[in-house]
Amino acid sequence: MLNHNKLWTKEYIFLLIESFFLYIGFMVFMPTLPARIIELGGSQVSASLSVGLFSIVALFTRAISGSWNDRIGSKILILVGLLILIISTFSFYFSSIVFVLLVIRLLQGAGWGISTTSIATGVSTLVPPAKMGEGIGFYGLTTALGMSIAPILAILIINMFNFHFLITFALVFLCANLILLSQIKLKKKKPLHHTTPALLEKSAVLPAFLCLLMAIPLGGIQTFMMVYGNEIHVSHTWIYFLGQALTILISRFFAGRLYDVKGHRFVIIPGILSMALGLIVLSMSWNAPSLFVAALIFGLGYGMTQPALQALAVERAAPDKIGAANGTFLSGMDLGMAIGSFGLSLIATYSNYSFMYLSSITALIVLALTYWFTIGKSRVVH
Repeated sequence: MLNHNKLWTKEYIFLLIESFFLYIGFMVFMPTLPARIIELGGSQVSASLSVGLFSIVALFTRAISGSWNDRIGSKILILVGLLILIISTFSFYFSSIVFVLLVIRLLQGAGWGISTTSIATGVSTLVPPAKMGEGIGFYGLTTALGMSIAPILAILIINMFNFHFLITFALVFLCANLILLSQIKLKKKKPLHHTTPALLEKSAVLPAFLCLLMAIPLGGIQTFMMVYGNEIHVSHTWIYFLGQALTILISRFFAGRLYDVKGHRFVIIPGILSMALGLIVLSMSWNAPSLFVAALIFGLGYGMTQPALQALAVERAAPDKIGAANGTFLSGMDLGMAIGSFGLSLIATYSNYSFMYLSSITALIVLALTYWFTIGKSRVVH
């Protein structure tokens, strides 16, 4: 029996581990696949497509799988998403043609969208309403840590071994999730009423848009940090992701509880300010220590803001639309990352990466203003 009054159940803990393993197994290709494509003779455009294609496909699969989570349950969809990811990742072994790599990336995007949306929905259904900030916060910790640690591991593996070893590394984490999934029991929720599945859950559109704005500078960081290191003559750019992971971890010791006790504005506003300050320091960085300081500041803000926005999306949704709400919210994350990867690269092309990071603060300014004049003035979220 699932205990809906207790947060730290076996199912909840296993889903957090699932999420962390999933982000590690998938995100190791973010900084390495573009380099692999260029190594195989692909253009810079093709390399950029490897970043954006999965986001576009994930955007649509999230919208569809979100509604299906509410109808057939999360566990079966987590399994479907994992199998797609494992098969597509395994296909990298035999792919030395750029076009084939991009097609595989499309398939990965489908598996990514289905599995991440389904895990998020499973987590949301296990969290007691009174602990929503804390429960979603720790889920946000696993995704953010995975997103921060994966580039460190990817860079180290590529430098020490090769791309095929990286594929094996990713498959170990993805296959481990199949074992974890077999030990998880998730109840299937019956819809309260029969409706046609919608691509977007209306109640989650605003939090998703806020997440999109937050993800724009993050997309620039995840995609171009290695290139920025070349610009400022820093080879050990993995130190940035280490600093970001540290303060994301620290934020979990207070941000979720603060959300539940004080309300979202006491978490989101300081989080936005911290991210903006981190980008300013990042734009002025000249060595590894200054990159590390920028990462500490930005990571703290991201660790506070992202889980709080997702908790908002879940709280505003009807009980039978939690899956759709998670799908809509995470679509905002994917779209923001894609805009950050492509849009910010245009700024860097006509100036430099330092100015690119500084200009990305504009997205956070729009985020702060939109949040404050819509829901930021009130502690009540419904």
